Amino acid sequence: MPDQSAPHMKLDVQAIDCDWLVASGHKMCAATGIGFLYGKLDLLRSMPPFLGGGEMIADVFLDHSTYADLPHKFEAGTPAIAEAIALGAAIDYLNGLGMDAIHAYEAELTAYLWQQLLQIPELRLYGPKPNANGEGRAALASFTAGAVHPHDLSTILDQAGIAIRAGHHCTQPLHRYLKAQSTARASLYFYNTREEIDAFVASLKEAIDFFGSIFG
Repeated sequence: MPDQSAPHMKLDVQAIDCDWLVASGHKMCAATGIGFLYGKLDLLRSMPPFLGGGEMIADVFLDHSTYADLPHKFEAGTPAIAEAIALGAAIDYLNGLGMDAIHAYEAELTAYLWQQLLQIPELRLYGPKPNANGEGRAALASFTAGAVHPHDLSTILDQAGIAIRAGHHCTQPLHRYLKAQSTARASLYFYNTREEIDAFVASLKEAIDFFGSIFG
């Protein structure tokens, strides 16, 4: 299972009892180009290597090869050394902050974000609403604003120094089901503040008013 919750809360792979778990490093404050794969031992041992190179071989014969034990079987060639060090430092940093503390603060911000967005009548918000304490959903909000294209919204907000995402967010089938050409998405993390949410909401209202004057 690809897991984007790794930067946001504690994960216990034994409690989940998952066969696989994948997470990307750049979403955990690490460098790009690295992540990690967790797999159950018997599954990893039964898998053939997907890359060939140094360090992943045990013995080489003219007609076949045998492979080193885990994890070396999957670590062919020179590893991404700098990225791995950065990922380790990022994990240490997140653990130092405390994953429970990160999750609780994100929930607080999520509740506040949704409170503000629900007051904008032009918006259609997608996905479940958070509970009063901000629990029950990820720390983000996907939305559309009437006839305003999400890419136009993101461009105007970018000019105001507000970074959001716009597009399909890797979920084209879901967008077809929702009959939404695309959506805008504002995401939160532990480094965001209420003041930044206020700045986002104020700029969003200005953008909606601007396009309203065009379409209206």
